[in-house]
Amino acid sequence: MPVITISMGTGQADAEQKKTIIQDFTARAVEIMGLPPQSFTVLINELSHDAVGVGGTTLKEKFAAQK
Repeated sequence: MPVITISMGTGQADAEQKKTIIQDFTARAVEIMGLPPQSFTVLINELSHDAVGVGGTTLKEKFAAQK
């Protein structure tokens, strides 16, 4: 069972957009791998900006500094 994992910031996509992401990634994986759609699991991880760091700084700090 292939698992497709997508990570994004909390609130970057609404429920309808997430549904589209799941459908589109599944369809593309079916085309590439030739497996039936029910073989795939798509996980969307929503991460808060204080839970992600780049270069030792959280995204929350980085975005605050850009304002």
